[in-house]
Amino acid sequence: MISLSLRQKLLVLTLLPSALLTILLVSYFSLTGLDVLEEQIQSKGVSIVRYLAPISEYAIITGQRDSMQGLARAAGAEPGVKGVLIVDARGRTLAASGRISLTADLLQQPIAGPVLVADHPQWLAFAAPVVRSTDDSMPPLDLPGFVAADAREVIGKVFIELDKKPISERRQILLVHGLLALLLVLFVMSLLSTLLARQIVHPLQRLVRAVRAISSGQWTTRVQADSGGELGVLEAGFNEMAEHAAEARRALQTRIEEATAQLVFQARHDPLTGLVNRREFEECLQRALTAMLTGGDQFCLLQINIGRLKSVNESCGYRAGDELLRQIAQLLARQLRPQDCLGRLGGDEFGIILAAATAPRARQVAHELCKLVAAYRFIWQDKIFAVSIRVGLTPAVASVRNAQDMLIRSDAACLEARQLGDGGVRESPSETQEEENRRPPLLWSEHLGQALAAGQLRIEAAPIHDLRRNAPAVKLCLLSLRLQSMQDSLPYQMLIDAAERQGVAQAYDHHLLAAAIDLLARSQNSPARLCCLVPVSAKVLETADTLEFVRSRLVAQGVRGQGLCFLFDEALASAHTSRLMAFAQQVRALGCQIALGRFGAGSTSFALLHTLVPSYIQISPSLTRSLPGTNSLTALLRAILDITAEHGVPAIAGDVADVPTLETLAEQGIAYAYGPAIAPREPHLAWFEGVVMRGQVVPD
Repeated sequence: MISLSLRQKLLVLTLLPSALLTILLVSYFSLTGLDVLEEQIQSKGVSIVRYLAPISEYAIITGQRDSMQGLARAAGAEPGVKGVLIVDARGRTLAASGRISLTADLLQQPIAGPVLVADHPQWLAFAAPVVRSTDDSMPPLDLPGFVAADAREVIGKVFIELDKKPISERRQILLVHGLLALLLVLFVMSLLSTLLARQIVHPLQRLVRAVRAISSGQWTTRVQADSGGELGVLEAGFNEMAEHAAEARRALQTRIEEATAQLVFQARHDPLTGLVNRREFEECLQRALTAMLTGGDQFCLLQINIGRLKSVNESCGYRAGDELLRQIAQLLARQLRPQDCLGRLGGDEFGIILAAATAPRARQVAHELCKLVAAYRFIWQDKIFAVSIRVGLTPAVASVRNAQDMLIRSDAACLEARQLGDGGVRESPSETQEEENRRPPLLWSEHLGQALAAGQLRIEAAPIHDLRRNAPAVKLCLLSLRLQSMQDSLPYQMLIDAAERQGVAQAYDHHLLAAAIDLLARSQNSPARLCCLVPVSAKVLETADTLEFVRSRLVAQGVRGQGLCFLFDEALASAHTSRLMAFAQQVRALGCQIALGRFGAGSTSFALLHTLVPSYIQISPSLTRSLPGTNSLTALLRAILDITAEHGVPAIAGDVADVPTLETLAEQGIAYAYGPAIAPREPHLAWFEGVVMRGQVVPD
């Protein structure tokens, strides 16, 4: 179907009726004019033969052929006369002028009076009988051969042929005049239509251009409101709506900028203590290493573990534990120099970069910090707690080229310091080959490869509760691994980082994914649908082994992949965005899902949300643990929830410690939550049998 613009439609609506009316009028007057012309020609032909017949009587009676020829020539001289013929009663030619096209049969036919006898496309033929006169006043003809006859005796016939060329010429003139009249009417109507279109179409075209400009991002576009009537109201209304839209956009942009500023701060600082976070601390450590390797001062790294934090959390809740971490951070910061760097590495661990410090000086600082914290007492309500720290000391040496290697050594020294007890300080051994060979294998991270083969890994499930009303019957859980040989449960991220360093991270991922697929296979007969969130390492992005492993397990178990959700830490997703996008496409082809963990801890959160469109996001615990928190954290959380709601991505809050926090999260719009306030972590099979297969419901 042809698409016409508004201007074209107006022109068609005005010109088409005018053109049709003009065509009808021109056709009517043209046909009427042609009919009149036909009547005039016929009247002329009849008049000529009616005049010619009586005056030919005498010449026929007397046989004067010269007179008859003269009459024929005189009649043929009339305008439009093609030919003249005078015949006797038997049809014999007596006189002729011009060219006659009549046949002999037509010449012999009887004629009663002046009449049209033939109508040819190019000529008309008329005839009239020559009747002997009965006038008594006429003197008797005393001529030789004259014989008296009956008064009504037909003694001859006259024929004339008239040319139709004048009719054709007149028809052409009428058509030309009609066409000129049509063009004149169309021209006049076009002018009127153009003026009308200018009054109606131009304002509408301005509105269309303004709408397209605003759609392309030109928010300052306005239209000139100079039209009258309804168009003026429409222009003024458009300008008003455009102003409201621009104002709403400015407000939204302000909120986004505030949220972005908070995200940038969160990307570099720990929200709980205000110290630099692990990512920023690693960058500071790398800068210090680079400076030392290029001739700068030596420095030392202290990794500090807070003792007895677990007892504070269990006795007084996570709020008390968070307050203890804040106070310890302030206590440590007051003892350091401006050039030193103090950061929170995660959980109950802090890191200190002692600038321009040798190993003996660092040992002295470490023991002083241990004594300072040992003398400190933490007071929460009516309870008093003694606190201690354990310090791992790692001097910077030339053999260590990057921050990760130095953190690994520091992590090992800190774990050995934990085994020494409260106030213990452990220095990582030097990197000479002899001392390296004498170093005892005391690190738990060195035994991760054997732990999987020896069955020392325990799979735990953290039930995820739906905080929404009328929620679908879906059982969600977060699976994780734990070393059974460790007295305290290590954060899963620390465990998987150590597994990556030992080269067994992929085996751990496959072990956890296999357990999740087994649960999905066993839950096919349960009344509720099961979904398992499985945290995975960066190793799954490096090869296609994990995808092939999952595909083969799903086929072997006869399970579809909808209930399997890969959980990627936001820091990992930021570092491997392109790989993760390709991996996510292949995972979704299997029917599985993607989720982002610790969302909101970095500056790329919103970009990842738009790029990956995950099925779930796990909000960073730093944003939800201390609700209601500061205005900036609350605003950041609300911005995250607003944007995820626009994308239709539900948010999950983790490590929820108490019911009031749970209620606050529900009011903020969090869809799911897990933690001590919901249910404790437990072996995954025990949770599966009790909650999924037996249909137990976690109480609200």
